[in-house]
This record gives sequence, C-alpha cells and structure tokens, in this order.
Amino acid sequence: MGLFTILRSVPGTFTTMFVIERPFLNQILNHLQDCYPEEGCGLVAGDEMGRVTAVYPIENSLRSPTAFQMNPQQQLQTMLALEANGWQLLAIYHSHPHGPETPSVTDVQQAYYPDALSMIVSLANQVTPTVRLFQIAKSIVIEKKIKVV
Repeated sequence: MGLFTILRSVPGTFTTMFVIERPFLNQILNHLQDCYPEEGCGLVAGDEMGRVTAVYPIENSLRSPTAFQMNPQQQLQTMLALEANGWQLLAIYHSHPHGPETPSVTDVQQAYYPDALSMIVSLANQVTPTVRLFQIAKSIVIEKKIKVV
C-alpha cells in the first residue's frame, strides 16, 4: 500500500464535474508538449461559477523531467492577474512526461492550494495524452470528473 490512496468518490460529498472548453484544454496540451521532455506547468483561472476563463502557462524553474517548480515571478504575476479580474484559481496543471497520469508522492506533499484542483497530463503517449483531475488536501486524493466541451 502506498502513502496515499486515490478515491473515486467520497460518501456524503457532492461531486461536481470540471468543465473545460476544448480551446483551453488545447492550450494546456500544446504548452505541455512544447515543454517535453521536461515537466510543464501552469494555472487555470475561472469565474465564481467555476467556468474556465483563462489558462496561464508558467515556466518550470527546475527544467526537470520528473519535477516542477513554477517560476515565482510568473506565478505571482498570474495570481495578481486573477485577483485583478475577479477570478479564482480553479486548477494547477502539470505534465508527467513519461507517465503516469496520477499524482506522485511529491505532488501530494506539495499540494499547497487545497481548494484548487490538480490536473495531471501524462505524455507517455504524446499522440493521445491522458488528462486526469484530482482534489488533493491533507494527503487525501480524490479523483474528479472532467468534461471537455
């Protein structure tokens, strides 16, 4: 047994679906493909209804195929832009260039924004990347549904 378990649902919780328009998802996928073979990362902004309003690619300061750290200046500029627009942080995305599309122990340990979802994209198959979404809080990982429209 690992350090954490991925739950598909939690009794007594309301399961909402994360809806993202195809152009926003394509922006994420294109950014992550451009970063390959290193991990890519960025932020997804949304309005108070949870609708995606913008995607912010951010440089991975580590330039690593197995870890990411957002460029602090770009991350701060993005957070200020979200605040200026009245948006919220919906998701933090990053790639696992060689898979898997599940959170690593490091991803769980470094989930510093528990209200934001974690979008993980496996590029193990670059032609058809796998996208999964997780809520990570206090070492509890719950998979969320994603719908592309």
